[in-house]
Amino acid sequence: MKHSFALRVLSLLLCAASLLGLGLPARAENDAYVESILESIALPKVMGTGAFSYEGVTFYRFYLPEYVLERYSESSFAVYPGETDERVGEIKRILNSDKATDLYFIENELVTYTQVRPEVVDYFDDHLAALFETIYLFFGLEGKEPCLDELTCYLIDLLKDVSKSKDNLANHPEVIAEYRDILHDIEAVYKYRLTKSGTQGTIARSGATDNLYYFAQTDPDWAAIPFEYENNGDTIKDRGCGCACASMVISAYHKVEITPRWMCTFAIQDNWPVSYGLPDEYFPGIVEKYYSSLETERYGTVVHTPTLLYKSDLDMEQLADQIGNQGYLAIIHVVRGAFTSQEHYMVLADYQEIDGKGYFLVADPYILPSRYSSLDQLKSTDTGNDGLIYATPDVLYRDCKAILLFEQDRNDFPLYCRATAPLTFAAFGG
Repeated sequence: MKHSFALRVLSLLLCAASLLGLGLPARAENDAYVESILESIALPKVMGTGAFSYEGVTFYRFYLPEYVLERYSESSFAVYPGETDERVGEIKRILNSDKATDLYFIENELVTYTQVRPEVVDYFDDHLAALFETIYLFFGLEGKEPCLDELTCYLIDLLKDVSKSKDNLANHPEVIAEYRDILHDIEAVYKYRLTKSGTQGTIARSGATDNLYYFAQTDPDWAAIPFEYENNGDTIKDRGCGCACASMVISAYHKVEITPRWMCTFAIQDNWPVSYGLPDEYFPGIVEKYYSSLETERYGTVVHTPTLLYKSDLDMEQLADQIGNQGYLAIIHVVRGAFTSQEHYMVLADYQEIDGKGYFLVADPYILPSRYSSLDQLKSTDTGNDGLIYATPDVLYRDCKAILLFEQDRNDFPLYCRATAPLTFAAFGG
């Protein structure tokens, strides 16, 4: 805090100290001492109103003393979206649910697995920008440009410090419950914003987003994990296309990254593997047993059991409408042909017309475009993701063995408020 500001608040501190029975030392203008006093008393003024409306739903805020704005009216640094800075990596690690050691962040996916991989951990990606904007909203700072500065670090430190304190859990269980509710609401609004803006999904190692949850079986993070059938020594890279496709689809409906590592674990645990990888029945099985709703019941998302359609049941025109216009997703089981020399699963993620010709957007979990044939029926994408390819309905129907159709809109997301009142950090004694 600046020395001049410390002097301006001295009169307030003297009054508060007398009420609290505190004695100020002779050199009360000392910045560190003033800071400690500010953090140990509850100032009556707060920023913003206690509630706000977003997309027609009323949410509640965290209250903050107004002096915070003046304290951080200037920042010694500012990092903006698209830039790379090690301080970005530090914040991502704090908020990442996979690596968080704090008590409640582990229940909230504010920063995902793909955002903290080494290639992008220090990169200020679009998802982090949307998260900061959402956090500002809940602190009464609408209109603040998303950036990593001293004020943003202060807000995240507040969330972190409250979440990890065992004393807070023991001494303020009712407030901790309210805190958890507002953290839930922050995550829900954040995920809703990503979904409606078309920036949902995973972060590629390039830092780009495809508006898809995309996972490759060839990804080095899990490619070498054993995925055997009768001790044949195979790995996820060899036979894990079904695991990767299940990850893509179920992540898309829950808006949470569920990697092939988990899908492989449950497939082996329940003895699903067959000679070519996984049977079609695995997909409804994994949904019904593990992923119809998230274990933490994060925000009320539900994945319905997919419908198994064999080739004889397919109407490709209807499928194009379902995926392109109704937001459905499908996993296609193909045999040897344009995409593979053996049986293989891929995700049908979209449908669109390009230069007057219809194409499905295919998310192929095995990244090796050189193996494709029937190139007159395929078209590359401009996303930079070699796992995405456009394919005509004709070539997909020709190679199709079956379709697992998820008959629900991948862009649906329930938005509701769990908190019942605004929350002030003074409730924790700070």
